[in-house]
Amino acid sequence: MASLRTIIVTGANRGIGRAICQTLLSDKTIGPVHLVATSRNGDDFGLTRAHKDHEVSYAKLDIASSDSIHNFVESFKKQHDRLDVLINNAGININAEDTPASVTKTLNVNYHGTLQMCQAFLHHLTTTRTHTSRIVNLSSVASSLRAYSPEVASRFRSIASQGTLKDLEQLAHDYDASSPSSAFAEPPRRSYSVSKALVNGLTAILARENPSILINACCPGWIDTDMGGIVSPRGTRPPKTAEEGAQVVLHLAVGEIGDVSGKYWANDSIRAKGLPGVREW
Repeated sequence: MASLRTIIVTGANRGIGRAICQTLLSDKTIGPVHLVATSRNGDDFGLTRAHKDHEVSYAKLDIASSDSIHNFVESFKKQHDRLDVLINNAGININAEDTPASVTKTLNVNYHGTLQMCQAFLHHLTTTRTHTSRIVNLSSVASSLRAYSPEVASRFRSIASQGTLKDLEQLAHDYDASSPSSAFAEPPRRSYSVSKALVNGLTAILARENPSILINACCPGWIDTDMGGIVSPRGTRPPKTAEEGAQVVLHLAVGEIGDVSGKYWANDSIRAKGLPGVREW
């Protein structure tokens, strides 16, 4: 019998996070799973299991709070000997506010929160001859560097390919402290986009520093969720269901991806469905 895999999903109570959890628990082919579904209130939100050997528990976690992350990690370690997969799904998009406070808040959740979760669990992710632990970081097509000035794009790419987390943190700080007339203003400041580019960067750096763990980022596509609706023109709906987007994430979490790590994965377009491939961001 296959050993039980323990999987954490952050931001699991709604949208694509919930779809990731329910799709995972509905899959009878992946072997027994213990899913830890986290949300800010930690409530039981009624996930159902299709496999008798699947287990699910609910936990309170707000990745915007270092204290909340610490408390969750300590609680998890008391109950589990190891972690097999960490899916960093939790995130926000408050671009519409476009204020200095909203920039800081977006970076704090999407970038700093994701990084802290990765760092907190790196030593709890175990790899053996027959099993490789994984981290999947939710990114976005909005992370693309093609819209930025050559200066900013080059800095991102250089740090991702050969820089350190300290270099990336300096880049995040420079953006947070920048003015609308800075290099980051081309295109107009969009904190969500920058935060997801930073997620791609931390994914590449952590993968390089931790070769025994498969660490990847992905865009699930344009999903029909509350967040996906934020960027929908009036009168239209995003073309992909949350379940279709979840398939992209779960391919990296439990699918066959060889030894690919440190990459950004996506479909051919935000409307495309099916399994993703490695893309340039």
